[in-house]
Amino acid sequence: MSGQNSEDGALIAGFLRGDTEAVATVGDWLRRAALPFRRRLSGEWDDLLQDLHIEILDLLRGKGFRGEARLKSYVWKVVAHSCLDRIRKAKYRQWTELEEAVAAGLPLTATPERLPPWNPSRDLLMRVLERTPQACRRLWDMVAAGFSYQEMSGRVGASESALRVRVLRCRQKASRVREELLDGAREDQ
Repeated sequence: MSGQNSEDGALIAGFLRGDTEAVATVGDWLRRAALPFRRRLSGEWDDLLQDLHIEILDLLRGKGFRGEARLKSYVWKVVAHSCLDRIRKAKYRQWTELEEAVAAGLPLTATPERLPPWNPSRDLLMRVLERTPQACRRLWDMVAAGFSYQEMSGRVGASESALRVRVLRCRQKASRVREELLDGAREDQ
């Protein structure tokens, strides 16, 4: 970071401290840099912005920014690469939407004896749910029931922003479990 200018250094220090002005400045850069990808990533826009904040925070804490370019350019490049990675990964991801699962009569806290007749997708969903923490399943039940994050906040006793992060982390856990199960099935073939 020896090459960074003092303005970027002050902004980084403020961002890492959580200074409102510095966080707002970097947040504005993140949103603007991600705007060209908004249509393609609209379903996960809020989660994307949170992930980008976390990624930039981790990179700046870990000295990922060497100061070879301006901080704004660095942030824009990180955002562009992250958005492109998400778009590429989305091509290979097959999601079962919560609304579809509930509409099919498959409550997320279902037990095997309460399930409709066997179906490979439902079987995979049940195996993922079995390996997902109960707290995640409760959050998904509330989301599927149509509760807002504000309503969920009152029930769970956590802030709305903390709940958004929890739901995102739960989705990431479920996605990893699903990939592990699918990789195991491919190896068995």
